Amino acid sequence: MAFASATPRRVAAVVLALLPLVTAPACSSDPESSLTAPSGPTSPTPPSGVANISGKWSGTSDWEQNNVHSISSVTMAITQRDRSVTGTITYASPAYQAWGGTINGTVAGTSPDTQFVGTIELRAPPTTGAGTCIGSAFFSGRSVSDSLRWDTSQLNTLSNADGQPSACRGLLRNFVLILGR
Repeated sequence: MAFASATPRRVAAVVLALLPLVTAPACSSDPESSLTAPSGPTSPTPPSGVANISGKWSGTSDWEQNNVHSISSVTMAITQRDRSVTGTITYASPAYQAWGGTINGTVAGTSPDTQFVGTIELRAPPTTGAGTCIGSAFFSGRSVSDSLRWDTSQLNTLSNADGQPSACRGLLRNFVLILGR
């Protein structure tokens, strides 16, 4: 029986001995001293309570055209003023390196799960000919502090070259952006 009564005392002694090690980093002003990485937005939540999605993002872009899926690495840089969101999207995969575009929209809901609604204008070089292929679509989806998924049912890219034939990708269906930071 002596062993049974000594065990709770040993557990209590170990817990009390480790307590300063656990609470000191949590109370420290140095975020690097914390035992676990903080979760949530990297910047303060805007006054409206929506998630702060400003910053740099990286992930994938996926769409279907003529029963073929295309996937590319992308990066986005987003600026946010309360509920208003603007930014740029840049394609990184070799086949799409000259692709890019702009983002304009709003976020709604409360942090950490916020909804995005807006437009993305995509610019790409034609596969043949002159000009630039431009398409714009309404995107929506979820945005949280460290991940986002935005999609649209279709984005149609057309040439801006007057009177000159050029080959643009045309209709891109089931366009999805999935990114993290």
